[in-house]
Amino acid sequence: MSDQPAEQLPEADVHSVEQWLSADEVVLVDVREVHEYAFEHIPGAFLLPLSFLEADLFPHLDRKIVLVCQMGKRAAAAQKQLAKVGVTDTVNMIGGIIAWREAELELEGSRWDDTDYSI
Repeated sequence: MSDQPAEQLPEADVHSVEQWLSADEVVLVDVREVHEYAFEHIPGAFLLPLSFLEADLFPHLDRKIVLVCQMGKRAAAAQKQLAKVGVTDTVNMIGGIIAWREAELELEGSRWDDTDYSI
C-alpha cells in the first residue's frame, strides 16, 4: 500500500457547471440509473448509468465532461474509472442533483409532470 495520497480529481460546484452549460463548454453526463434520471435530471444531460459504464469504450469528446449523480459519489467513481483509461478531461459536480435542486436550478422529468385527476 502506498503512503502517497490518492490524486484529487477535478470537482466543480453547481454554479460553475451551470455557467459552463450555458456557454456550451461542457457535456453533462448523468451516471444515475434510468428511473432516477426519468424522475428528475438537468436539462441537456446525457444518461449513462454507472452500472453500464465501460470506460474503455467511452467516446473522447471535444469538450470537458461533467459527471453528475445524486450526491457525487457515483460520479466520482465514474471519474476514476475514466481516468484509468486516459479520459482525464472530466469534472465531478459537487453535491450532485441534490445540490443542483437546493440551488434552485432548472430540473426536468416526471417529478414535475402535471397530473390532472379531473373527470
